[in-house]
Amino acid sequence: MLPKLAGLLLWGLSLAAQAAPLLLQGQIGNAAVVMELNVGQDGEVDGRYFYRKYHQDLALSGKRMADGSLQLGENLKYDEQRNDLTLQPQNGGWRGEWHGPKASKSLPVMLTPYEPGQWPASADAALNSMRQRSGYDYTRLAGLSLKPGKRERVQGHTLQWWDEPLSKIRLFRILDGYPDASLQRLNQLLAERQWQEVASYFDCQLGGTHSAGADFEQTVTPHLLSSKLFSISIFTSYYCGGAHPDFADNPLTVDVASGRTLQLEDLLWLGKGKPQLLRSASGERKDYQYEEKVLAPWLASTMARLHSAETQPGNEDDCAYRDPQVWQFVSWYATPQGLYLGPSFARVARACEYPEWSVLPWSLVKQHPGARPELLP
Repeated sequence: MLPKLAGLLLWGLSLAAQAAPLLLQGQIGNAAVVMELNVGQDGEVDGRYFYRKYHQDLALSGKRMADGSLQLGENLKYDEQRNDLTLQPQNGGWRGEWHGPKASKSLPVMLTPYEPGQWPASADAALNSMRQRSGYDYTRLAGLSLKPGKRERVQGHTLQWWDEPLSKIRLFRILDGYPDASLQRLNQLLAERQWQEVASYFDCQLGGTHSAGADFEQTVTPHLLSSKLFSISIFTSYYCGGAHPDFADNPLTVDVASGRTLQLEDLLWLGKGKPQLLRSASGERKDYQYEEKVLAPWLASTMARLHSAETQPGNEDDCAYRDPQVWQFVSWYATPQGLYLGPSFARVARACEYPEWSVLPWSLVKQHPGARPELLP
C-alpha cells in the first residue's frame, strides 16, 4: 500500500473511533507527556497537553492536512499562526516533530492511545468522579498531592486545612463535632470540591494562554457548621483570557445528616403549594419563571424593608437594590443569623454585588419554609 494511502486509512480509523476527545500519552524528546485533541469534521483541531513533570497545560490549535497529518501551534495568541508540532498517524498512534519557536533543535514525538487501564491508580476516592469525567484531568490530578496547612476551631469544630501547592487552592476537612458517618460524607464532598477547583484553576490557565495570561485566586469561608446545616462560601477572582477579569461566589450548603447538597427552595419557598422546581440530573433549572415572577419581586421589597438605608435609591454607589431584576439569580449560603442572598448585576455595576448586609433572618425564613423545614435553625 502506498505510504500516503496508508496514512489516510489510519487517520480514518482513528477519527471513526473518536466519539470523545483523542487521549494520548507518549514523549516529546525524552519528556513524558499526556495530550488531548479535538479534531472537527471540518479539519479544525484544538487541544492541550502537559508534561507529566510540570502538570501545566500548553494549548494546541491547528488543522488536519490532506494527508491526515496534524499541524499544530502551541500557545498561540488570537492573531498568531505558527506550526510548532507536526503529527503523522502511524500504527494506531502518532509520530512527528516538535519544533517550538524558542527551541534550538527539533525533538521527536511519539504518542499512543492512552487507555483507562493505563491511567495511574489513586488511593484518593475523591478523584473517582474526575476519573469518570476526564482521563486527562484525572491523570494530572493523580500526580499532585495536598499538603497539610493550619488547624483552627470554628463553631465548635476542628478544621484541618489542605493546600494544593501548584494552584494554591485550599480547603479544609472537619475533624470532629459530627457523627462519624456525617464526617465521612462531608469530608468526601469537600475533597471532591477541592479537586474540582484545582481542575478549574488549570482550565483558567489554559484559557489565558491565548491572551495576556491568567489569574485564579480563591477564598473559602466557613459560615455555618450546625448540627443540621453545613454552609461555606467559595469566592473566586479570576482572569482566564478575554476582555475583563471577573469574580464569583459558588457556595456549598449541605444537609449534614444525608450529605445532600441543598438548593435554595429546600430552605426558602415563596411559591404556591409544595416546593418543587424542575431540575435536570445535574441540578440545572428547566426554567426561571419562579425566580422572575415570585422570588425576585419578593426579595427586592423585603430587602428594602429590612435594609432601608442600604437599599435607598440614589446612594453614592448607585446600586439599584430595589430593582427585582438584580434578585433573579442570587448566590446564597446559610449563616448563624439567617440566609445570605447576594444579588447579581450587569458588568458595569458588578461592584454592587456581595453586599455584607443582604441577610434574611431565620425568623423570617421560617415563615416561608422550603421543602426541608426541619433543617431550619
